[in-house]
Amino acid sequence: MSRSIDYTKLAASLDYGALEKKLVQLAERQPPKQRKNAADVLEPLRERLLDLQQKGWSSGQLAEELKAAGIPVSSARLRECLNHWAAGGSNAGRRRTRRRHVAASTVASPASSAPTSVTAKKPVTGTPPGAFTLR
Repeated sequence: MSRSIDYTKLAASLDYGALEKKLVQLAERQPPKQRKNAADVLEPLRERLLDLQQKGWSSGQLAEELKAAGIPVSSARLRECLNHWAAGGSNAGRRRTRRRHVAASTVASPASSAPTSVTAKKPVTGTPPGAFTLR
């Protein structure tokens, strides 16, 4: 099992001056990037890839050429990067937010004063039609 930490004893043994100095040094530097993704690797090639796409090259064809050059990228991921870059985004690593499609409701015009009928839906049961039920 895990043992509890005695923070009183730990606080007495810490050299806060040296720790503060180390934290100040870290604040002056850029943090190391943990991991590169496909968009980071393809960023230097961004303009050339967009130009080739505009000339008619498909993302699948470009992905195959990149794989042959030693960059393993799927056509779907390359397509996401190209679409994001073409839309003017600089950070292709971000995910797009999905929006729900809302059906347009029909609104009666103010000149028409005819009442509209509303049809009630049947309540949904837990059993699909034609299924067996146990009694």
